[in-house]
Amino acid sequence: VGVRIRANTRFISSTSLCVGRSGFITNNVRHIHTHPSSSSSSSSHKHFVPYFPLKQPFSLRRYITTTTQNVHDIPKHFYDSISARKSVGKWLVGCAGLVLGMIVVGGVTRLTESGLSITEWKPVVGAIPPLSHSDWMAEFDKYKQSPEYNKLNQGMSLESFKGIYYWEYSHRLLGRIIGLAFFFPFIYYSTKKYLSPKLRRPSACTLIPCAALCRSGWYMVKSGLDEGLLAGGVPRVSQYRLAAHLTSAVVIYGSITWLALGLLRPHPNHIASYQLKPEAVHSLRRLSLFCLGMTFLTIISGAFVAGLDAGLIYNTFPLMGGQIVPEGVWSDRFSPSSRNFTENDVTVQFQHRVLGISTYTAITTLYLMSLKYHKYLPRSTKLAFHAILGVATTQVILGISTLLTFVPVPIAAAHQTGAISLFTVALWLLHELRRLPFK
Repeated sequence: VGVRIRANTRFISSTSLCVGRSGFITNNVRHIHTHPSSSSSSSSHKHFVPYFPLKQPFSLRRYITTTTQNVHDIPKHFYDSISARKSVGKWLVGCAGLVLGMIVVGGVTRLTESGLSITEWKPVVGAIPPLSHSDWMAEFDKYKQSPEYNKLNQGMSLESFKGIYYWEYSHRLLGRIIGLAFFFPFIYYSTKKYLSPKLRRPSACTLIPCAALCRSGWYMVKSGLDEGLLAGGVPRVSQYRLAAHLTSAVVIYGSITWLALGLLRPHPNHIASYQLKPEAVHSLRRLSLFCLGMTFLTIISGAFVAGLDAGLIYNTFPLMGGQIVPEGVWSDRFSPSSRNFTENDVTVQFQHRVLGISTYTAITTLYLMSLKYHKYLPRSTKLAFHAILGVATTQVILGISTLLTFVPVPIAAAHQTGAISLFTVALWLLHELRRLPFK
C-alpha cells in the first residue's frame, strides 16, 4: 500500500513526499521506483531510484542510475558540486549587487552634476581621497580650471565642492571594489575547480567588459572637461558617451544576474505546470522577452534624457504643451534628420514617454495573459508576475512625479533605481518561464 522512503533532503528538496501504489510524488520529483529485494523487506526501503523527466543539473543521472543504489552511497563530490554551485551563485549575486549600487550612485552623480568634479584619471592612486586641507585645496584648484566651474559654478565654496566630489569619488570607488570583488574570487573558484568550463568562459568574458566600463567612464568624463567637445558650449558630458556607459553597465549587470539565477535556481518548476500546453508557455516566454527588451530600450532612452537635461522641459502629463505630439519634435536644425532622436531634447523626452507607456502596456498585457494559466503556474512564477506589474506601476508613478516636480534629486534617483529594479524583475520572470516544463 505504501512505501517508506529514506530520502536525503540535500538532493530531494521537497516539503512533502506522498507516495502511493504507483509511486508518484506530488512535489518536485515526478515519481520514484523502488527496488524489490528478496532477502529482506527492509532493504527495499533503502534502495530506490528517483526519476527526473527533464535534464537536471549536477549530473544526477551520472550518480543515480537504474541499478540498485542507496542514496547514502552517493559520492561526496556530488554534494560538493551542489555546494560549489551555490557558493559561486552567491558570489555572482554579490557582484550583481555591487554593479547595481554603482548604477544607482552613478545616476545620483549625474543628477547632482558631480561627474566633472574629479578632473584626472588615476586608477590606483585615485583610490585615496584627499586627507588634508592642502590636498583638498589642490583638488579644488584643478576643478577651478574646468569649464564647468568657469561657466556654471563661479564662486563655489570648498564645502560645496566636497559635496559633489564625494559623489564622484564614491562612484569611482565602487568601480574599483567591483573589479576586486570579481577578479580575486574568480581566480579562487577557478583554482578550486568550482567553475565548470561552461561557466568559466562567460565569467571570464565578464572581466573584459568590467575593465572597459571603467575606461568608458573616464572617456565620458573627458567629453565634459574639453571645451572643444562641449555641445553648444554647455559644460556637460556627451549624451552619446553617457548612454554607452550606461548600456555597458546594464549589460554587465544583466549577464551576472542571469548567471546567478541559473546557478541558484536551476531546477524545472512544479509538476502542475506539466498541464500547460507548449503554445501557452512559448507565448508567455516571447512576451516576457519583449518586455525585457522594451525595459532595456527605455533605460537607454533615459540616458539621453539625462544627458540633454530633457526632463526640465514640458513638465506636464500626459500632454506636452497642450498637445499629444509637441511642436519642435522634428526640427530641421539637425542634419541628418535622424539626429533629432538623440540631440533634440523635445524628441528625446517624447520618445522616452512613448517607450515608457509602451513598456507598461506590454507588461500589463503579459500579466493579464498569465491570469489565464494562473492555476497551473508555480508559486515563484506567480510571484514574479505580480512583482513585475507592481514594480512597473511604481516606476510609471515615479516617472510622472519626476516630470511634474521638475526633476528633484530624491524622486529622480528613485525613478532611476526603479528602472533597474524593473529590469531585474523582468530577468527573473524570464528565467522562471524558461524553467517551466510543459506537456
